Amino acid sequence: MKKIFTLFLALTMAASLFAQTADDALNIAQEYAEGTARSMAMGNAFTALGGDLGAIGINPASSGVFRSSQISFSPSLTINRSNVSYLGNTSPAKNTGMTISNFGTVLTFDTGNYTGLLNYNFGIVYNKKNSFRSAMRASGTTDNSSMLSSFAAGLEGIFWEDIDLEKTSNPYSSSYAAWPAILAWNTYVLAPLSTLGGKYSDVDDSYLASTENYDETTDELRIGGPLDQAFRRKTRGSNEEYSFNFGGNVSDVFYFGLNLNCLAVDQTTEEYYEEVARNSGDFQDGFLSMDNSFWIRTRGSGINLKFGAILTPFGGLRLGATFTTPTWYNLTDEWDYTMNTAFNNGHTYTEYSPTGTYSYKLTAPMRWSVGAAYTFLNKGLISVDYEQVNYANTRLSEEHYASRDLFSEENSLMASTFNNAHILRAGAEIWLTDRVAIRGGFQNYSPAIKGASSRNGYSAGIGFNLSQSTSLDFAWSKLGTVTDEFQLYDDYSSAVSVPKGINRHSLSKVVCTFAIKF
Repeated sequence: MKKIFTLFLALTMAASLFAQTADDALNIAQEYAEGTARSMAMGNAFTALGGDLGAIGINPASSGVFRSSQISFSPSLTINRSNVSYLGNTSPAKNTGMTISNFGTVLTFDTGNYTGLLNYNFGIVYNKKNSFRSAMRASGTTDNSSMLSSFAAGLEGIFWEDIDLEKTSNPYSSSYAAWPAILAWNTYVLAPLSTLGGKYSDVDDSYLASTENYDETTDELRIGGPLDQAFRRKTRGSNEEYSFNFGGNVSDVFYFGLNLNCLAVDQTTEEYYEEVARNSGDFQDGFLSMDNSFWIRTRGSGINLKFGAILTPFGGLRLGATFTTPTWYNLTDEWDYTMNTAFNNGHTYTEYSPTGTYSYKLTAPMRWSVGAAYTFLNKGLISVDYEQVNYANTRLSEEHYASRDLFSEENSLMASTFNNAHILRAGAEIWLTDRVAIRGGFQNYSPAIKGASSRNGYSAGIGFNLSQSTSLDFAWSKLGTVTDEFQLYDDYSSAVSVPKGINRHSLSKVVCTFAIKF
């Protein structure tokens, strides 16, 4: 089943000045961790493994496996590809950027003991938990519906004096109207239905759009003629984790660890939509074009604790387990809109919204994982992890009083439609020589939303021991294609079919890690 979402208006909450939705909360709560080239190449199946700085973010006990101090740095290239089908057209898009997947250090302290606590370690490690990089484009022609008609329908029950900038100083905060609809009114592409006269003369709280014509014979409104619609969206940013780690080694049998994880969220989305009349003469109001630009940035921080243990009951076998507390985020959204309109009489209008801002809290659910690995005479290993997270426990709340009343609709939606998700990771490593290793990995993410499809990830890599103290690793990974069904504006009439599109998108990464032991 395809996930259905409305792009341009999904972030517009008319009754209040916040822009967060259930989909946005899930986007932050989900994790597609990156790590080092070695951990990524092996599908991040490192719950039972250690000796790698990418593993510390997966299992804090991994630091206890280190017998010498290490520092590493992992730059990466991220590529998002999408292919959109909309109104009979196909539109590809790509968003590529350089970033950092992992960097950090672990310091090892030998106790001098032969049994008991052999060493304890401290680490500071950065890992990218999720990349928000994406892009999409859509275009097509329709004479059946219009975004402006959707704006008009959304204003029903609101008097025009309450959204007119000449009558009300700040309708963006004082009215219940969606911000794009306020801009549409003030750029003259919406009008009161009462302007039609007759039976509509006393209707002061309903509207018609400049893209609509009134048919006196049937007493109906309809789109005047073909409209060329175009949409594009670009998102950048990430959810980043800074782990302050303590780990230890007990008799080379039991390893333990604790992470204090501080998370930083920074996501920026830019959207642009336009409707252009194929023939402005088809429209009674002389409509020529409308374009609407939207910008939103979400920033904030979060914190959680992660506990981990690794047990080596006998030679070759390693067992691991982790528990992560819920993550508590404090987030702030900033956003604004710009609208331009034009008519065939030469008149053009431009209006800017103020910059909206809203702060709130997000609680992402706890996680736990178990893993097992087996090593073969220092020539190779296989590793398998299982992780579980119940996204139905994701919650939004107000900033100051931690009240969930304002977000009751979103929280109810998440509780009823989000899944208890299961994540499977598997990886293998084979040392061809003492200096060269090849790696491969697989990941399966069960759907976070009920009825959606699972997502697979694939990875491969190669590693080189340049010397006893330096190594260089490379990895490639890809998250499989996801198919989403979308519409660019809300349904507004049972008699009108708003067009839906299909967006197929995937995410690939190439990572390089350079590490030094000291």
